[in-house]
Parts: sequence; structure tokens; C-alpha cells
Amino acid sequence: MQPMIVPAGATVFRTGDPSLAVYVIEDGEVAISVGEAPASIEVARLHAGALFGESGVLEFRARAATATAVTVTTLLVTDAETFVHAFGMENDRALSLVRLLCSRLRGANERVVKPGQATLAPAASAQAGASIQLLPDHERLISEYAMKPLGVRHLPFQVGNRFGGEIIPFGSNHCFCIPARGEIELAAPHFELLRRGGVLGVRDLGSRDGTIVNGVVLNRGSREPFVPLHKDDNEVIAGRPKSPFRFRVRVTGAPSAGT
Repeated sequence: MQPMIVPAGATVFRTGDPSLAVYVIEDGEVAISVGEAPASIEVARLHAGALFGESGVLEFRARAATATAVTVTTLLVTDAETFVHAFGMENDRALSLVRLLCSRLRGANERVVKPGQATLAPAASAQAGASIQLLPDHERLISEYAMKPLGVRHLPFQVGNRFGGEIIPFGSNHCFCIPARGEIELAAPHFELLRRGGVLGVRDLGSRDGTIVNGVVLNRGSREPFVPLHKDDNEVIAGRPKSPFRFRVRVTGAPSAGT
């Protein structure tokens, strides 16, 4: 890896550039954005230890996003050929699988939309026997973030903060992201809806302040960070009891196995 110092405000790479290297942040902060300026949308803030630029290298495609140094940033740079060989990608089957995963992530990022635009269609069945909706349960979600009832079509389905440390595409079929800049209580990602052993439930994703599901607190110290959901409305709070990031998960049909 070769060190590279990038001044604050400088571009590491732009959408459409050839994918010639992979980067690790040694010190500083990098913003990842999609779309063309001035309508581009920031989808992630990356900090020390974060890896970026690998998708384009593994897919042999041009950059699908723009990376910009927020502060003076020190990067460790690995050229594309070295990166591919270092991870044993001479195996054609392994490389094909990784490329497929990267392609799906890139496709999700390309579907990023602005807050207030349509996101998910009304729910069809997320799994056989159950229909799931994610609804706002706090005025701020409605007035400030223009959240509307969302149909959950695919599981697992993640909920989180679009301005956190991970890239979560806003409005994809697999997640709902709130552009809550400065709201550290809402992590990115924060929690997810999933089936475990045929049972529909909620799992906390290692968030700082935890998730409360029907009064049960899930956090990093929980032995089992998963709570099953019941029929009709379930209360899910991202964060502490007074958090404004309150949701209702409405389950129509049987949420457990064998239905």
C-alpha cells in the first residue's frame, strides 16, 4: 500500500473515472456521493479504517460514485491488479460471485432518490403467509422526513440513517434510510426485519443506543439481539425510549413458520 495525502475538498475519484485502485483511510474523512452536481446526493461518510473503491476494481467497471476528502485525509492506496491477486481472485467462480454482489450494490446505489419522492410500492407479501408494512409512529418522521407507509417486499429489510458510516441506498427494495444528518441516535444501519428459523422478527445491528421492540430492549450487550413480531401492530423504536425514530411494523397474516 502506498500512502497518499489528499487536501480537504479534493476529489479522490469521480463518477465515470476508470477504477485503477482501492483505498483505505488511514486518517481523515471521505464523502461518497452519487449523481451529477449540483443534484448529487451524499450517501456515506467514511472514516479511519474504511475501505472504498473496491467494487469498481472487482467489476472492472468505471467508478459509479464520487469520493471527496472532507478533511485533509491520508489514504493507503493499492493498485487494482495487486488488490485482485491479494484476495485470491484467480478463482473464476469466486470472482464471479464477488462481482455479482458488487453489481447488486451498485444497482441499488443507482436507485438513490431524494427525500419525499416515492420509495416503495404498497406491500405485496414479503414472505409467504405474511404482509408487512413499516409505518411512521412519530410526528417528526412525517413532518420533517416526509415518511409514508412502506410496503416491505423483501427480507431482510434494513432501517437506518443515510448520513452514517455505511452506504444504504434510500428507497431500495431492501432498506429505508432517513436523511438524518447530525442525529447520532439513529445508526446506519440501525435495525432490520428478517426471518430466523421461519419466525419474523427484528434484529438490532449493533447500534450505539439499541432498538426497543414491543418494550424489549436490544443492544450490543444483548445475548440474543432478536425479538419475534406478532400479528397486527408492533412498536419498534430506534434508540432510547424518547427517540423520535419510532415505527410501527404492521404484520398481516401469520408471522411464524408453517403459515
